[in-house]
Amino acid sequence: MKQTDKNIIMITAGGVGARFGSSVPKQYVEINGRQVISYVIDACKQSQLADAILVVAHPNYHEELTAAYGVDVVASGPELNVTKRNGLDYICRHTACEKLVVVDAVRPAVETHVIDRFFTLLDEYDAVACAHKITDSLGRYGEWIVNREEYYTLSTPEGFRFPLIDRHFKADSPLTESIQQLPPTSKVYLDFDAPYYDKLTYPEDLFKIQSILSRR
Repeated sequence: MKQTDKNIIMITAGGVGARFGSSVPKQYVEINGRQVISYVIDACKQSQLADAILVVAHPNYHEELTAAYGVDVVASGPELNVTKRNGLDYICRHTACEKLVVVDAVRPAVETHVIDRFFTLLDEYDAVACAHKITDSLGRYGEWIVNREEYYTLSTPEGFRFPLIDRHFKADSPLTESIQQLPPTSKVYLDFDAPYYDKLTYPEDLFKIQSILSRR
């Protein structure tokens, strides 16, 4: 990373994969002979707009990540928001970042064109997030009738004007999406056109993701 870098991709790779049941964190499990994280890094490296890539990962994997993929690394934390805060602090110290796109290391189907679209949208918006309409029926404890049109889900990739997210993001926040920590006056774009990139959470997810990657 250089002090002049302005467009940064941050890959969060600090998870331990407790629900996955593997001997290694799920981002290092192999699909079609390649580590899950390698698909994510390759998609990021193909970006035409990114100046640098930072992987936030457990120190046990830093040497491997640097040698195999030539990326900058910094230590993750015990929880996702601590991991993100560590990455933000590193970027703040080492670059002149203006735009940040955050990518999850366990969504190996992520595509470069979405990452670059988010960088472009940040010319106009304070933040961008993948949003998805709910297609299943919703219920709530104590109430059967819930209008699903009033709700949507959020996932990565997500993008931010860096000074704004850096100023407002708190490592101890209970909120699960970074965009939720922004001031309510922020100009946010919800991208309902971006594909849903399946997250590797359980062993059975491997088969679906493997099929998606094999068809590309």
